[in-house]
Amino acid sequence: MASAFARRFQLIVDQLAQGNKKQFAEQTGKSASHIYKICRGASRPSMAYLESLYEEFKVDLNWLLTGEQSEGSQPTGSAPDKELVYAPMFDVQASAGFGSAVLAEDISDYFAFTRTFLSRQLGVSGESLAFVSIRGDSMLPTLQDSDQVLVDTTRKTVQHEGLYLIHTEDGLMAKRLKPGKEEVKVISDNPEYPGWAISGLDHETNQVVGKIVWCARSM
Repeated sequence: MASAFARRFQLIVDQLAQGNKKQFAEQTGKSASHIYKICRGASRPSMAYLESLYEEFKVDLNWLLTGEQSEGSQPTGSAPDKELVYAPMFDVQASAGFGSAVLAEDISDYFAFTRTFLSRQLGVSGESLAFVSIRGDSMLPTLQDSDQVLVDTTRKTVQHEGLYLIHTEDGLMAKRLKPGKEEVKVISDNPEYPGWAISGLDHETNQVVGKIVWCARSM
């Protein structure tokens, strides 16, 4: 059975990363296995790590260590509002296959990130981010069906090879794009799916929506 400390630590993970231990590990600079051990009560974090949680996320260390909340402290595991960026989850799916029609663009949820994490870990500002879900298997093993990807919609020019969302005549698709001298190659990481090239006027019917910078996956 997890210790009282482990249960309180899990509450912090729940509040800062919606319970996603891998995401919390990335946010706080630790390995996912170390976070899992702490939450199970099999390991204890160092004081240096706890101090970093206080400095970056204002975690009440007195509450975490003793269970008693400090007078005047912020809610457990909260970060100042000015440090948070809320990325919307759109009610659309990007096909990792032959195309998925965009039927709706309503916002179904929001994901909160700290500006520090976005800047240090992902190299993005956080002003124009969006989440969409992946459907299909053409990008295996890189992207799996039901993955949720974070897209930087300011990066619509393909300067380097990477994963992008593109809007084609068949709908919204997640693909690997590789720039060349006169065309951009559209690649499926799953070799069973064919690729193609975007050149000239094709850019009008194959618009780059943004660059995929992060992926969330249920374990």
